[in-house]
Amino acid sequence: MTRMLAALFLLTLTVAGCAEDTSTASDPGPTETSTPPLEPITPTGIAAVVQEVLGADQVAGFRAEGEEDRIGLTVRLAGAARDVLAVSVQTNGDAPVTSCADLSDRMTGPSDCEESEDGTILASGVGEAFSDDNLSGSTVMAQSVNPGTGRVVFALYETYAKRAALDPATLSAIVSDKRLAALTDPTTNEAGAGLDVEAAE
Repeated sequence: MTRMLAALFLLTLTVAGCAEDTSTASDPGPTETSTPPLEPITPTGIAAVVQEVLGADQVAGFRAEGEEDRIGLTVRLAGAARDVLAVSVQTNGDAPVTSCADLSDRMTGPSDCEESEDGTILASGVGEAFSDDNLSGSTVMAQSVNPGTGRVVFALYETYAKRAALDPATLSAIVSDKRLAALTDPTTNEAGAGLDVEAAE
């Protein structure tokens, strides 16, 4: 699944473009005064949030994924054997964008971007499928970026069907969940303890 995450990273760069340098991600997590102390998010913690947003009946399985600068997983969807959703939390590095202006004219299909009062940039859109053998499908992506705190969360879904099972609003709901952060409340990881998440290859 490394290919999927590599494609996610490349697509994100294509969508985001090269933004100005920002400080290294600090990502304080859901709240700065969390008790007990925050801990690094795990793939099972991400799985718990994704399953809560999608609903257990839409999830067929999870596989953990990890890179040097991100923690994530891929999600197999029920009834769509070839469709894959990848969700990734950046653990260190620069924020890929600093404003919605960085995203202008870079999406290949319908897209949307908004900036909240706390500085979070939420962008989503639809584009062409990126797998060579996917001739009729599409991709849906969303990212939540806060250049100030360093919180960066990506979601990318590729479908082989003409009509996607997941839309930008659904992916936006996933990446906007504050529990998805490099440092999260321990209850986030604990919530996924009972889920079957395959180890990374």
